[in-house]
Amino acid sequence: MGNRAEIIPAEIYETPEAIRATLDAVASAAHDAATAMRERATRRVFFVGNGTSHYTGLAAGYTARALAGPEAPLFLAVPAGDFRHLTPALGPWDTIIGMSASGEFRDVLAVFDRWRGRCLRIGITQVPGSSLARLADMVLVCGGGPSRVPVMTKTYATTLTAAHLLVLEYFGAPRPYVADLAASADRCAEALRGAEAALGGAVDVLASMEHAFYFGAGSGYAAAAESALKMKEMALLHAEGSETWEMASGPATMVSSRTFCVALYTGSPADEGSAQVASRVRTWGAPLLEIGPRGAAGHWHVPVAAPAYESFASLALVPVAALLAYRVARARGLEPDAPTWRERYRQLGMTHLAGA
Repeated sequence: MGNRAEIIPAEIYETPEAIRATLDAVASAAHDAATAMRERATRRVFFVGNGTSHYTGLAAGYTARALAGPEAPLFLAVPAGDFRHLTPALGPWDTIIGMSASGEFRDVLAVFDRWRGRCLRIGITQVPGSSLARLADMVLVCGGGPSRVPVMTKTYATTLTAAHLLVLEYFGAPRPYVADLAASADRCAEALRGAEAALGGAVDVLASMEHAFYFGAGSGYAAAAESALKMKEMALLHAEGSETWEMASGPATMVSSRTFCVALYTGSPADEGSAQVASRVRTWGAPLLEIGPRGAAGHWHVPVAAPAYESFASLALVPVAALLAYRVARARGLEPDAPTWRERYRQLGMTHLAGA
């Protein structure tokens, strides 16, 4: 792992310790931010981010949904550019949680600058001296260090860990919730230990494909969206992430022996729907990989232990999917730690990426 081409898998394997480090690093700040949200009688909470950060907001939203009562504020994940240019009417009872691993993503910064002093702005970042950290009213600085390459892997898990903890603090969740969040690090480490061998045959098949479809229910959907992004960024392979039953709208028209499917299971009752779809795509001829606590229908299975609370599942599912994307990229002759698309990101103003 000493050469540049091995930076990404090194960061993937650092994920469990980065989760632990984040829990220690943000505990006090998450408590203070949650207290401020309650003191302001928050009515709406907007998770604002782009790409990986947006999918982080989606995943954290499932924790809020599980804990919220009928009088609780509404938690929404909104893409940063969409929120910047099509902003709803906001007031002092609103909270914006802006997420950027680098702390330099322009749309999140523009939102924070625009709403300075008018609503509560909480930043989640990896970089304590970043622009986001300076603009925010309150900031959670994740542990584990920033990513060293443009394709971020462990920073998904650390940003999400911080967001989960903030939500738990806001709702005053029972201690078993916090303990299960912390146990995500062990579940991730265990999954990664067995992943390389389990993914071997899948890598060879997927490397020759042109399309991949990921699907899952609940937090498995958030994991599917992030996993598909990693396949696009690393292997330059068309990939989509869908909610389980949304596979019936669009992807189902394309699935065949020339497409690869990945089912993501979380251990919740909603997995039954995902298993039904998995069985169906097999009958349509698609090679199928299953990631999660079950794996009866697929050609390959990577076991990932289910959390006690379903919303934490993606913390262990996504690192396995990221490892798959990296191995497929290398099998296709690519070097994803130095991607060819960096200049395209620069042209779009995304100069905040590490290594870009």
